[in-house]
Amino acid sequence: MRRITILTATLLLAALTALPALATELTDMDICVGRSVLARGLCKTPAQINYVSKVRDNIYLFSVFYANKEAHFFVGVYKDIIRIQGKEFRKVTRSIPYDFDKESKCAVVNYSVPDCPNSEPIVCCSEKTIEEKMDDKFWDRTIPELLEEDLQKALKADNATQPGQGTPQQPGQ
Repeated sequence: MRRITILTATLLLAALTALPALATELTDMDICVGRSVLARGLCKTPAQINYVSKVRDNIYLFSVFYANKEAHFFVGVYKDIIRIQGKEFRKVTRSIPYDFDKESKCAVVNYSVPDCPNSEPIVCCSEKTIEEKMDDKFWDRTIPELLEEDLQKALKADNATQPGQGTPQQPGQ
């Protein structure tokens, strides 16, 4: 019974430590999409929206010059919806659906405001891991570069097994 309790506690601890990893991995994407959606809703550019802080998981605070004064807005980025609420302007509340592509780690928001001319989709992607960056670098190279790299690797491997360096030769061969 004691072993089961220890095993259960260990699995629970492992599960709880794995959950924040995904949340922190996508924080940069959440901030980008939050800033862009808030800018679109207020008919401003994303450069005019300032990120202030992370309030708690998936909820961020932004500031912007709005209605002749500095205003703060909370932006919550959840599984399939983005919620915007003004701190000073409580009536400024929006819930905007969005799509998240797990494979590319990108959020796509189709949101437009009638008063603003910009209606193209908002796309924000999470920062790529080192492995993903290496894969991109591999596929960006030309075929002759790839063949040259393979040839160099083969020549190095062949030089490592030259007679006299690798296995000893028997007399009479």
